[in-house]
Amino acid sequence: MLYLRLICSINQTDEMDNVDLSHLSSLTSDDRASKKRKRFFANLATVKGLILVVAGGIALLAPQVSLPIVRLASAVALIVWGLTEVWTATRYWRDVGVGGLSLALISIVTGVGILLVAPGLEILLILSGTYLFVRGVVVAIHLIFRRNGQIAERTISALLQITLGIMLFFLPDAVATALFGFAALTAVSVGSIFLYYGFLREQEVQDLNVATLAWICKRWLRENDLGFEVRSEIAEGLYFEEPQRRGKLRSWWTMLGLSVLIATFGILQDSTAVVIGAMLIAPLMIPILGAAGAIVNGRRRRLLSSLALVLMGAGMSIFVAFAVGRWTPDLIQVEVNSQIASRVSPNLIDMGIALAAGAAGAFATVNRRVAGSIAGVAIAVALVPPLGVAGLTLEIGEFALAWGAFLLFLANFVAILLSATLVFALGGWVSVKRLRAHVNDVYVTAGLVGATAMVVIVPLLFTQQGIVSQARNLATAAGIVDRWVGETNLDLAVQEVEISEDTVTVRVQGSDAFPDPDTLGRELGESLNKPIDLDIFFTPTEAIRYRAPSNP
Repeated sequence: MLYLRLICSINQTDEMDNVDLSHLSSLTSDDRASKKRKRFFANLATVKGLILVVAGGIALLAPQVSLPIVRLASAVALIVWGLTEVWTATRYWRDVGVGGLSLALISIVTGVGILLVAPGLEILLILSGTYLFVRGVVVAIHLIFRRNGQIAERTISALLQITLGIMLFFLPDAVATALFGFAALTAVSVGSIFLYYGFLREQEVQDLNVATLAWICKRWLRENDLGFEVRSEIAEGLYFEEPQRRGKLRSWWTMLGLSVLIATFGILQDSTAVVIGAMLIAPLMIPILGAAGAIVNGRRRRLLSSLALVLMGAGMSIFVAFAVGRWTPDLIQVEVNSQIASRVSPNLIDMGIALAAGAAGAFATVNRRVAGSIAGVAIAVALVPPLGVAGLTLEIGEFALAWGAFLLFLANFVAILLSATLVFALGGWVSVKRLRAHVNDVYVTAGLVGATAMVVIVPLLFTQQGIVSQARNLATAAGIVDRWVGETNLDLAVQEVEISEDTVTVRVQGSDAFPDPDTLGRELGESLNKPIDLDIFFTPTEAIRYRAPSNP
């Protein structure tokens, strides 16, 4: 019934916009609240936004709640959302069009698919990964032997399919979790925009009954266009072009060299403060943001020049750090240096930090009111220190550590590029006319970045999976050891539990003798699903008590 009343009230929206509201000052607070509630439900935009925000919020805030409940809520939300979009398309076809209807149908099919294939989701993902990998290999082979046009598009397609296939086949759970979280975050973001248009801007926007996702995107791009002058001003700070090209490049290379020297010496000294200082003056963020701006505007020359500058800067940074290491080889202490240890095993958390930092940097670029936050962005993303670690570890022959540090730089670089591209597009630094005229260029450049991101994410996913698995096994082993020792009712205290491959190390101290660990070893093996060796380091303790003599 509520939905029927909602549909009936839609036709009254225009009349409500023209009502004289001057008498509201004499209304009670209850009357005002009632009118606000009526306005809130007076159009489909608010209802759609509410559905998305609630569904996405549940998925984000309660990921550990019963998965079937979250899955059911998500599926129902997608289906209801799609049905409202279809209804809007049938009533306002000229405004919605094929694009809006297609998105609605995709939403409905996705919701139904979640309900039907959820029990065999892991198998479905593995099969999908196999198909994508084989198809990507076929595309790559065809590209090698028959180069008949569209080379860039086919290369991007092959890379995307091969990397996504590998991830789906080997890490279906991790991919499913990541996709689920991304979908929930997207739902909250899109729903918030719908609520913004449907509630806060109801008096300004007269055609909210046509508020589909495609309609919102078009209107958002039109309203937030920065204009030619602002775009030119931003471009002047991000690109090294005439008339001051040489001066800009000279300053950039000078600051990069100094920042690398500071970072390298800070790493050798194991000083966090010095490394932070190097992050503050490092200029590598500028060409990365420039590349993101070139992607959304379809400017290949600017994109190539920005990427070339980043790659040359990274190479120079590694060379400088390598040279410093040549002069100070005795100061490179890999085992005890926290600056090195924290940058040789990147994972998805590092990429998440870079995604947020890149978005913040791009937002500060298009919104000068928060430009002062750019220093914090430089500290958060840490582009130069991983290059310094890569150079130092290369000098001492630790190639695996050097690759880990360079992979961290690549992850940061790609994550900044992705998030900055999205923020620039939403923030208005993209001309709608140019976007339409150069849609193929935008597709190729964005696809290339996306394919590169997928290639970088693959090793990060494996690293993350190993970290999560290690942490889970350690927690399981520690719980079993603590419970087993407690059940002995002996004067024993567990000091530390470690796990490495197939060995669990336990450090215990106490005044009683340590019992036979045979049952403990079998219980650990059953819980961890593999044979487990035990290394127990027992430190006996002896209580020595002194009693003061009583007063005579």
